[in-house]
Amino acid sequence: MRILTASILLLSVSFVISCGGEPEEGEIVIRAEDIVPDDSLLTADTLLLEDTVVSSCLDTLSKPDSVATLIPDVPASDSILAIEPDPAECPWERIALQINGSIYASLVDRVPEPDVLGAHIVRCMWWDSDPWNGMNAGDSLYVLLGETGRENQVIALRYVPSEGTSNSSFSVYSFRMTGDNYPSHYYSDGTEVMKMLNYMPITIFEEMTGPYGEPRDNHYHSGVDYKAPEGTPVRTCRGGSVTRLNWNLDYNGNCIEIGIGGGYSEIFLHLQGVAEGIREGSILEKGDIIGYVGSTGVTSTAPHIHYQINDENGNPIDPYLFYSSHRRHLAPEDMVEFSAFRDRCDLWLKMIPE
Repeated sequence: MRILTASILLLSVSFVISCGGEPEEGEIVIRAEDIVPDDSLLTADTLLLEDTVVSSCLDTLSKPDSVATLIPDVPASDSILAIEPDPAECPWERIALQINGSIYASLVDRVPEPDVLGAHIVRCMWWDSDPWNGMNAGDSLYVLLGETGRENQVIALRYVPSEGTSNSSFSVYSFRMTGDNYPSHYYSDGTEVMKMLNYMPITIFEEMTGPYGEPRDNHYHSGVDYKAPEGTPVRTCRGGSVTRLNWNLDYNGNCIEIGIGGGYSEIFLHLQGVAEGIREGSILEKGDIIGYVGSTGVTSTAPHIHYQINDENGNPIDPYLFYSSHRRHLAPEDMVEFSAFRDRCDLWLKMIPE
């Protein structure tokens, strides 16, 4: 969800406290004053109503954490750029898709695993559009698929709305910024598609695989999920007092809740384990390690961290509303290679047969 003004926000949807838990009845009303209840939370890293574009991530650490997991390299694009844009020579799988119902339904009978590819496509689109409810019959998607060095196999994607609708066309491209462990997706001008929290709970991650409010069967996702190598350190974004440890283990796996002031708390689920020495009542500083990425709990299917903010009544709040966020932009040195790669992708996207 995006805030356009400081007016009252109404969410008439039920949310749950853990990934995969059953939703509760009732209506949640979130107002700007609920998110920033007093001066104790009115700091530079709290709520901003507009995103900013910056060249680097304002993280809790000056340098990323390191993990033992070897992250696969992605072949340099020089060999790709050397190929003439002959449709027969395209090194990637090409798909042209006209939306009929949902993206997932439109992929049925087109690919072996429509749910997986549908999820990958949606992750490229959810930041500035509504891929669940905002698509129109007749909208088109053109996709290049191949090895990217991460689970998401989308090399490039072009969305073209049908005529007469209010949606706008856009393209995204997989590219790894210098210094990053994984590629990310970028718009044509080199702006990263994903938004970063100004204070991230994790510094090494492959992708956000679940946004707040994502429809999931009979409920909506109550936090944000970051897919990361198992054992990656996880850190508190604000610090505070530990209020709970390892409750509802079947669903949540190893988990921790930290009171961060003003009645608000941050929650971490599916941890490999809680950091040594942490117990109920422990006082933590912003940036302290609270545990490590795992895949515990019956609802977790791969190593990731579920990060959630709750208000004083236990209602979840989108972390991207509670904290300020920003988008990175590729540096001039990266833009040289990215621009050439983007232009080549555009040629192949145009050549995808209907």
